[in-house]
Amino acid sequence: MTQITSDPSAADAAKKFAKRDALVANEKLWQKEWEERKVFETDMPDDTSMTIEELHKKHPKWMGTFPFPYMNGILHLGHAFSVSKVEFAAGWERLKGKRTLFPFGFHVTGMAIKASADKIVREIEMFGPDFAVPKKVDATDDLGDKVADMTVSDAAARNFRGKKSKAAAKFGMHKYQFQVMQSQGMSNAEIAKFVDANYWL
Repeated sequence: MTQITSDPSAADAAKKFAKRDALVANEKLWQKEWEERKVFETDMPDDTSMTIEELHKKHPKWMGTFPFPYMNGILHLGHAFSVSKVEFAAGWERLKGKRTLFPFGFHVTGMAIKASADKIVREIEMFGPDFAVPKKVDATDDLGDKVADMTVSDAAARNFRGKKSKAAAKFGMHKYQFQVMQSQGMSNAEIAKFVDANYWL
């Protein structure tokens, strides 16, 4: 008589990810509900008998937007925190009965793009179009010291604050703009096109 036993490793894996799987299933359930009810879609009122001012008074509106994260640094929790504030505001205004739109990535922030384009220009001047960093220049030594000092003191742990600088959080182990973009799988030829700020758009 053959005894069938379940795979303990599979059972352990299922138990380990049970909370995550429940959250994903719940997320898909509500995404389907929102899509069917078109909760996040809104149209301009089709009433030609009213003036624009009267329409705005009868059907108040609210719009918020948020730019896409750029390739000038790695994604971090600050991105999620910032976008969550706009998302919360949009939901609140929708609950108040306003026609609400939150078109993510509807605009761009020009200064961050221009600054990153200028960095690429300088780095091509320094290292050439192949971004060949001379051996005497350690591309990570300056930032390495900061990254090495990311320990959290007891007092900081109680206050949920670390020693990591903003630069270290943004660039990780990368010192130059081209390194950040290379880490995202971009070729040197593609990176060179970003000297034009308009190319970022």
